[in-house]
Amino acid sequence: MDKIAIVVQRYGKEVNGGAELHARLLAERLKERYEVEVLTSCSLDYHKWDNHYPPGEEIINGGRVLRFINENENLKGTHRLFRYLRGNLKYYNEKYTLSNLFILFLRRFRYKKRKNHEGVFDSWIEGHGPVSRKMMSYIEQEKAKYKAFIFFSYLYYPTYFGLQKVTEKSILIPTAHAEPSFYFSGFRKMFSLPRFIMYNTKSEKLLVESTYPDTQRIKSDIAGIGFEPPLFDEDKEREIKSQYFVYIGRIDIHKGCKELLDYFTKVNKPGVKLVMIGKNHLKTEVKNDNIIFTGFIDEGEKLSYLQHCEALLIPSRYESLSMVTLEAMSAGKPVLANGHCDVLKSHIDRSEAGFVYYNKEDFIAQINKILNLSARDKQDIAQKGKSYVEKNFQWGNIMKKFDAAIDFVSAAE
Repeated sequence: MDKIAIVVQRYGKEVNGGAELHARLLAERLKERYEVEVLTSCSLDYHKWDNHYPPGEEIINGGRVLRFINENENLKGTHRLFRYLRGNLKYYNEKYTLSNLFILFLRRFRYKKRKNHEGVFDSWIEGHGPVSRKMMSYIEQEKAKYKAFIFFSYLYYPTYFGLQKVTEKSILIPTAHAEPSFYFSGFRKMFSLPRFIMYNTKSEKLLVESTYPDTQRIKSDIAGIGFEPPLFDEDKEREIKSQYFVYIGRIDIHKGCKELLDYFTKVNKPGVKLVMIGKNHLKTEVKNDNIIFTGFIDEGEKLSYLQHCEALLIPSRYESLSMVTLEAMSAGKPVLANGHCDVLKSHIDRSEAGFVYYNKEDFIAQINKILNLSARDKQDIAQKGKSYVEKNFQWGNIMKKFDAAIDFVSAAE
């Protein structure tokens, strides 16, 4: 079998990040037709980039994983570099007006482009982690053994520097969304490098190609990820007897969770609960009898909560696919999503299997609407969600697209 590599910042059964889970699911499908090796860090915590796992070889679900130590655990200074890069981007794209003339002049002076701007950007990428020069050396030395390299996530060190080593046989899965760092000028060079780009959604493709026009000349396709309807345990007793909503994923301010909790506390529905499933990275403690934090739980428990919920809540403004949205739809559950995210809004509009909100008033109104859905309404939403996922996110079609992409990049040698 031909050998391919998947390069991703974190990897493991305990890692529940969207891109990382996407990488694992794709690796486990591709190994049916290729010899797949995953090149990744030893880190579990993406905040600290701790060396949680031992370096070297590991077998996960029958797939070979090569782990490399994160060589930069000192993250001091990273936030300072980010402030400079964001300030330079923000204030030099803001136009002068009579009201901001003086303050904008001062801010432009403070964040003016330095002579070593590219070096600052590279330093920020290193600080953003996970740094592994040994991984880069391995890619450079062993690249002839691999038919293709699939890089996950534009934002991290392994992709940014790894792409430069194997441009001619690279497939980039950007997992891009309109977060501030996506617009940093340092990424312009990186987005011009891949031989092939595999997008998750049409919205992501439009975002990347409009921001970095060089990508328009790069061969690409839209694949996403495959889903099969979850198998619910009908005999399992529900954990919560009252009506409840669920959030599934990383509980983080950057995922909109702080705003979600604030909005939900304003819902005046006694006994209606919100179940937050995932590792909690919020720094503030939430004390509310109607909000439940489960921590990281196994797949069976997660499916049990999903099975009996009123709807899945997705508060993030920044998604490139949102696997959990598609999982909920495939399970026949309504989705209430942040309408400021183009990808989520597109899923809702195309499927007609959910609702969007833009502010607190919208959120409360949509929660009340969901709580009052009739049995027929719920059945209609369930059918539409399942049909949408079945039509657009099946592994058979996705594997054909990856086969074609792998053949394309390997033919360039």
